[in-house]
Amino acid sequence: MDGGVMGLTGERVAAIDKLFNARAVAVVGATPDLTKLGSSAIVAMHNLGYKGDIVAVNPKYQEIMGHPCVASIDDLPDHVEAAMLNVPADAAIEALEACGRRGIKAVVLVAQGFGEAGGKGIERDARVIAAARDYGMAITGPNTNGLANVKDGQALAIAPAFQFAGRVKGGNVAVISQSGAMVSTILSKMTPRGIGISKTVTCGNELILNVADYLAYMAADPDSDVIVLFLETVRDPQGLKDSLALCRAAGKPVIALKIGQSDSGQKAALSHTGAIAGSYRNTVAFLEREGVLVAETVETLAAVTELVMRQEWPLAEPAKPCIVSISGGFAALAADEMARCGLTLVDPSPAAAAELTALPTQSHPVNPYDIAAQNALIPTIIDIFRRDDFNQLIFGLALLKDDIRRGVTQMILDAKAAGFPQVYIASPEVDPAEKAEFQRHGITVSEDPRPLFQAMELLARWRGPRTEPTPHAPGAGSLPKGEGLLDEAASKSVIAGLGFRVPQSHVLKPDEGLEAFAGLQRPLVVKGLSDKIAHKSEHGLVALNLRSDADLEAAIGRVRANLATADPGADRLLVEEMMGGGLEAIVGVQRDPVLGPMIVVGAGGILVELLGDTAVLAPPFTKEELGAALDRTRFGKLLHGYRGQKPDREALIAAALAVGQIALDNPQLESLDINPLFVMEQGVCAVDAKIFLAAKDD
Repeated sequence: MDGGVMGLTGERVAAIDKLFNARAVAVVGATPDLTKLGSSAIVAMHNLGYKGDIVAVNPKYQEIMGHPCVASIDDLPDHVEAAMLNVPADAAIEALEACGRRGIKAVVLVAQGFGEAGGKGIERDARVIAAARDYGMAITGPNTNGLANVKDGQALAIAPAFQFAGRVKGGNVAVISQSGAMVSTILSKMTPRGIGISKTVTCGNELILNVADYLAYMAADPDSDVIVLFLETVRDPQGLKDSLALCRAAGKPVIALKIGQSDSGQKAALSHTGAIAGSYRNTVAFLEREGVLVAETVETLAAVTELVMRQEWPLAEPAKPCIVSISGGFAALAADEMARCGLTLVDPSPAAAAELTALPTQSHPVNPYDIAAQNALIPTIIDIFRRDDFNQLIFGLALLKDDIRRGVTQMILDAKAAGFPQVYIASPEVDPAEKAEFQRHGITVSEDPRPLFQAMELLARWRGPRTEPTPHAPGAGSLPKGEGLLDEAASKSVIAGLGFRVPQSHVLKPDEGLEAFAGLQRPLVVKGLSDKIAHKSEHGLVALNLRSDADLEAAIGRVRANLATADPGADRLLVEEMMGGGLEAIVGVQRDPVLGPMIVVGAGGILVELLGDTAVLAPPFTKEELGAALDRTRFGKLLHGYRGQKPDREALIAAALAVGQIALDNPQLESLDINPLFVMEQGVCAVDAKIFLAAKDD
């Protein structure tokens, strides 16, 4: 694999362009039988109005759907620049090599039965790679639904969405998907929102061209202003990172949906952090660091895309939404939904509240605001909120008689024209013509408010398409030599050397008694030390809250016996002062095998994996970015104070920044768990820690 367009030759880049912009295309395996996929590309190009020449290849016919049909690729006219191979795998290989000999460098390879099938499929892969290399070809697939240039009508695609005339409208949103079927699903959600499409591509097995290549192409495409990604996996992280940088430089927002949220395959037996992070959360963290807007559902993906298309983002000032509704019930429901989506409603200022109170209604001067059937006052009410620096208006438009509704609709359009920065309509039912009218004026209409509010929350914290990720500034922290798990004493020695506070302790040898740690302040903790056992409590290797000599002697004997069973080669114990009184947190590193180090920060303790109330970020990141991520967790709310306690939030953030720096500076750090890390009223203290080092490359 070439690893992104930046690494491709100029010849290959030109070939990629022919996949979307060819003077003439060939459909190999074409058929007039509309029940077969061989008809799909020609039907799609008819529906989209392709102006170039279409030539079918099938020895059974002389003409298909009004286009000439030749017996073989060798019989194609010279001006054919792209081909779709809609034949079984072995025939597709022969056809691909024939295209190369014929000088056709842009090919869509539909067939399955390649690397994903194993066995002979691996041999087929090798022939595809050789053809791409020998002939300088750009190949989409294999195992793909194809691609389309909606604006110009070129559609070497079998996607069902293109089989219906008028189903997909031209526009400036590009869609890149690793799933063939999901392209049609995504397009079905875009069209009702008035979103036009520039180009689509389903990547298939990404044997030659991958997501990064298509993304880099769209970054330079003058017809594509916004790019939508449907991701199953990241095969080329550096290429993707480079291509996303091109999108940022071009000022093009990228919106992604990553599947696999329930994937547990990345769980690491030695690390709580690894169990929390996992491939889904790691990929999301990677994408967000690169400025991508990541949605959780297809509906939210479409909503974010629409909002990006209709409004200016990021907002000049922090988001300050208000709800004005014809229905008081909707106003309350919408406020609840906004809270669930992480959006905050604030009440009007005293001056604005006084103006609202003076109106001839029975409504309370609050946000959300119930119009209480006083429709004539809508312009005045909206203007009061606008002058009170609210910059997002969600208008709850209930079902009304047509004559009344037309007047209300005009009032909303007038409010937008009067300068309300962002206006949204939430309504259970909107006439298509009315929806189109709102959309023409830059107003988003939503029958289901949840995707709308999720999209607003994502965009409220978005840095924008031109913002670069935080640069990595090398630090001074380094790790010891060696590999594998370090025992707790060794791990704490490392993090203490990096500036972390740890409890006072003593490593107790087999021949030492209580006098060896007489200087430690009780109560004490006794732990068995092992570089083979990650979770000590599961093996009875932890004894807590020890005050008397008798309790200590009994605990030491018990832990030593358990250690001898669990790890016969280990014989040392850790005796340390017992800490308490802090908020239990975890700060950890897990090195994703594809994406690199990921930092986990959040609720710690023995329930850390069960609760999963953490933030996952890809370093480097700023303290502001980490603070915002923590604030989206339940644990983050505790950091702002609870029951008279005020944990040192800044110290926790500083600790996580330090851990992120350590991970970037030390590639051999496979994982680091500091759990629990007690967040005190002043500073933090690492109560437990374990480090796992990978073998260094020679």
